[in-house]
Amino acid sequence: MKGDAGTAAAIQPKTGDVLALVSTPAFDPNDFISGMFSSAYTKLEKDPDKPLINRFALTYAPGSTIKPVTAAIALDTGTTTAAATKTITGTSWQKSADWGSYKVTRVHANNSPENMEKALVLSDNIFFAQTALDIGADKFAKGLKGFGFGEDVPFAYPLKASQISSTGKFSSDIQLADTGYGQGQMQMNILHLAISYTPFLNSGDELKPNLLAGEKTKVWKHAASSKTTGEISGMLRQVVADPSGTAHAANISGAQLAGKTGTAELKKSQKDQNGKENGFFVVYDEKNPNMLVAMLIENVKHRGGSGLVVNKAVNLFQ
Repeated sequence: MKGDAGTAAAIQPKTGDVLALVSTPAFDPNDFISGMFSSAYTKLEKDPDKPLINRFALTYAPGSTIKPVTAAIALDTGTTTAAATKTITGTSWQKSADWGSYKVTRVHANNSPENMEKALVLSDNIFFAQTALDIGADKFAKGLKGFGFGEDVPFAYPLKASQISSTGKFSSDIQLADTGYGQGQMQMNILHLAISYTPFLNSGDELKPNLLAGEKTKVWKHAASSKTTGEISGMLRQVVADPSGTAHAANISGAQLAGKTGTAELKKSQKDQNGKENGFFVVYDEKNPNMLVAMLIENVKHRGGSGLVVNKAVNLFQ
């Protein structure tokens, strides 16, 4: 991650052990021990990349990396099945004229019937916006709380809690729809994002993250059924293996990587064309699941989007 602003968490997904937490750019805390020249501190303070901020303790909109969680909640609540399809036309959609000028947009105009796996492979915002609406506000909020939203992560280092919204509820159908693909007011810390994928490797169990050596493996949440998480895990493999997948660049020899990309737009309104974008990738090796990485790189717009993050993260598995 050298040279980029962002954060990452690497964990052992079968035990919950935290292997690394990264906030970059950083500074040497030893410089503060013997005293730092005011000019040196001012340089850190005024650096536009904000090295004094501990990014892994903060929260961010997770973008499309939340879609596997939305999918799991939809399957577990019986809202839909893995085989069920939606036929969506065009690259923009709104539930009704009541939404005014607001529309959910997607990159790929796949006008043919699309099942959940294909929607994850193509990272279809409209599919998951519609899925969140299908689930309904109450069931979706309950499902997200089942993954640990709204609670402090049980971890020895203090982290800002992930949130469904500023109130813990959905104020409108638009907010509910946007949350289905990781926008709206949804926020996650990077470690919670990493451990929210552990159910896909542990028959539905979301593990407690361990900071200290010797801590025992414990289940924090039983987030979803083993049937559901098994289905989602297979889909995450296809996000990498399918040539049309957003993470196909991670389909390397010697590993069976699975995961999900994401791009979170940071703008004041839908009309804002100058908003920044954060890129994400959550990835693990199905064949040898001894490490799962969740990585966020800031300001990826015009730099390859989430593809930039895929290329960085995949190096850890080669």
